[in-house]
Amino acid sequence: MNPKWRQKAARHPLTKAALHPLITLTGLFMLLLLVIFGTLYQAENGLYEAQRVFFGYVIWVAKVIPFPGTATVLWVLTLQLVLMMTLVLPLVWRKLGLWIVHGGLVLLLVGGFITQTMAVESQLTLAEGETGHFTTAYHEWEVAVWTAHGDTNDVVAQIDDHLRPGKTVKFDPLPASLTVKAYYPNAAAFTSMATGGVMPFLNASRIASMEPRKPEKEAPQNAPGLIATLHVNGAPDRDILLYALERNPLAISIGDQRMFLQLRRRNYPLDFAIKLNDFIRTLHPGTEVAKSFESNIDLLDGAASRALKIWMNNPLRYKGYTFFQASFSIENDGEHSTFAVVTNPGRLLPYISSLMVFGGMLLHFILHFLGYVKRTARS
Repeated sequence: MNPKWRQKAARHPLTKAALHPLITLTGLFMLLLLVIFGTLYQAENGLYEAQRVFFGYVIWVAKVIPFPGTATVLWVLTLQLVLMMTLVLPLVWRKLGLWIVHGGLVLLLVGGFITQTMAVESQLTLAEGETGHFTTAYHEWEVAVWTAHGDTNDVVAQIDDHLRPGKTVKFDPLPASLTVKAYYPNAAAFTSMATGGVMPFLNASRIASMEPRKPEKEAPQNAPGLIATLHVNGAPDRDILLYALERNPLAISIGDQRMFLQLRRRNYPLDFAIKLNDFIRTLHPGTEVAKSFESNIDLLDGAASRALKIWMNNPLRYKGYTFFQASFSIENDGEHSTFAVVTNPGRLLPYISSLMVFGGMLLHFILHFLGYVKRTARS
């Protein structure tokens, strides 16, 4: 049964234009072009920059001509599929397989959108015996301001997207704010020796000046820098300089309290903790090449503790997080293990959509085959 409103809507000129196969073919061809040129662009500018340019909604060719980005093309194809299901696809049980196939394709595209907008990739590096309560971003940065109260810190952070020259950034509820004078996504820093001992800014590492640098090909290699005026209630304004490669935060005394500021990779707090007990590295015989490496950890969640192992191609999945054994390093204080951490609300959608497409095609074939057998028996 096909309601009259569907029949009327399907015959409408706008519907026919929106569902024209030329739009579908053009969208698929544009996706092919975006993949090809995005890959070429990645070779010169790095993966992160290629994703930023080609996976958005609009690409500005020569900074003047707009061209649809990957997100725009995928939304057009998704709306076509939804329109096809809403107005055209017959509402009969014999077409159930096609409904499932189309639903699977829509779910696949929606899953891609969720991954693009909500998935977070970060990392966690631990020394043996160390416990981690947060992960750090690869290429996102933040200004963190905190005060210490015994063993706890009151931390407020603002991501680098907010650090535009002339803008005042607040750190409520702490009585502090910053007016940005300059922010460089990648910078080189120079100590006071380069300025004849003059220190125009407050800084934890005796850095006196910075110069902007061309962004690195791989975004995680950038070292941003910030010059700003610090405003604290009840204290005079001070010009400060924060640099990403500084190990120690800038400490400022305010009465009987100390405030700390640092430009650091963005932190993502965990509502549980990971403790690295032991890192084991196995080498190929007679070489220094790693054959495998694994981490024995404790997963700490409240009062509960579980002893687990993470090794290559065998990640830990817990509370929406996936911890992969990514790499290791040997420092002065011993071995360190690095985990790639991914949280993606749409992680399962590609698997579900693939099963729907396969199951829908199989069901469609079976129904057609049974119809063929029935018609043959009658004849």
